[in-house]
Parts: sequence; structure tokens; C-alpha cells
Amino acid sequence: MIFAYIYQWGNNPVNKASLINVGVIWITISVLIFDNRFVLTIDNVFVKFKSFSWGRVKIHITQIKDVSVVKMSFFKIYTKPHEYHDFTGKVIKIQTKSGKIYQIAIRNAERIKEEIEKRMITINND
Repeated sequence: MIFAYIYQWGNNPVNKASLINVGVIWITISVLIFDNRFVLTIDNVFVKFKSFSWGRVKIHITQIKDVSVVKMSFFKIYTKPHEYHDFTGKVIKIQTKSGKIYQIAIRNAERIKEEIEKRMITINND
């Protein structure tokens, strides 16, 4: 597109508005697909998960029924709602008391599972 605009190739050359529109579309697509950074925060009350393209999820520690780490199959990517992937191979599976299941693929899955369980024990003992 850039060369077609600069050299005005063809019978119907590319104008500046078309070049800008295509640029904005490509930037938007690349941000939504490739810049999918995850942030997982665990405090004494909530497990918070945010992603640029997926939004925010906030789970109260008292509502968590079970936390486990499972191996992720590459073919299950984006097949169910509430699955968030970083293509790491291990998934933290958080099951709430209401029956909703969140699956988050993230590095150091075992350590994060232990942190969530530690918070669950602390709140249940209080």
C-alpha cells in the first residue's frame, strides 16, 4: 500500500485516506491479536485477571471452590468462554461455587495455584 501510494501505481492510484484507513485497520488487528498481555493479581480478597482484548475478571476468594493445574491441549484454544491463553502448556483451572469455570494459561501455574490456595486457607480460617 505504501509503495502504491508513493509511486501512484495503476489506473486508479491509492489516495491518502485509503492508506490511512488500511494502516488503522492493521494496527487495530495487531493490537487485538498480538498484544494480548495478561495481568493476574492475587490479593487477600480477590483474584483479578485483566487483558487488553478480553477485559477484566474479578473472582472473590470466598467464591472459589477448587483450584487445579491441568495440561492444556493446543486444539482446545478458544473453544469455550472464560478461557484465557498465553500458550504456555499449563492451565490454572478455577472453579467457583456457582459452577463457573475459568481457565487461565500462564507461566508458573503451580506457584500461582499455591498462592490462591494459601489465600483460600487464610480467609477460611478467619
